[in-house]
Amino acid sequence: MTERLYMATSELTGVAQLIRCEADETGYIAVLDATLFHPQGGGQPSDSGELENAEGKRATVLQVKEVDGVILHWLDVPLAPGAVKMHVNQAMRQRHAVLHSVGHVIGNLGQEYGWKPVKAHHWPDECRIEFTPEASCSDVEAADIEVRLSDLIAQGLTANTVTDEKGLRWVGFGELPPWPCGGTHLTSLSEVNGQVRVTTKVKKNKLIVKYTFESSPESQPG
Repeated sequence: MTERLYMATSELTGVAQLIRCEADETGYIAVLDATLFHPQGGGQPSDSGELENAEGKRATVLQVKEVDGVILHWLDVPLAPGAVKMHVNQAMRQRHAVLHSVGHVIGNLGQEYGWKPVKAHHWPDECRIEFTPEASCSDVEAADIEVRLSDLIAQGLTANTVTDEKGLRWVGFGELPPWPCGGTHLTSLSEVNGQVRVTTKVKKNKLIVKYTFESSPESQPG
């Protein structure tokens, strides 16, 4: 089992022990005792970045996946076992955290109209939340969600993360109901520095909310 450091901290650099690194047909797979890299899953893409050993050799982390409780890091070049420094790509992590956090809040807003979120996908350019109707539900317009979302972002609701007695991690914002989640999130909705656009459609008795995020010019790296 790999210790999931990303579940407890938002740090993007740290030290771990590289246990093994083996070649496969797509590159090299490294296993660490603990990791800051979020693996693909839960509707979210994996982190990327670099691993650096004591000699200063760097390997690019191309993809991260979990297999049977072990988190695998695909590298472009091999590294020998030993201590490595992890460098998570900050821009990609931030974008994934924005999209995932916004998705949580859209799920909350759908519930306010009597729709239950049943599926979520938070990949860039593909973000969507699917809802099924509760006993009493009302029509939802994209503009209504955008207005409510903008208001909550302006309030700067802070993230609340708790782990229950069964070890399940719950993430919510402000007083909004939390969702069980193993993904990465913003510490506050005030970090959503840009414009969220929403579209809605009802198809086969399901509400589908799609959304995109465009960061403000001042928040983009120069």
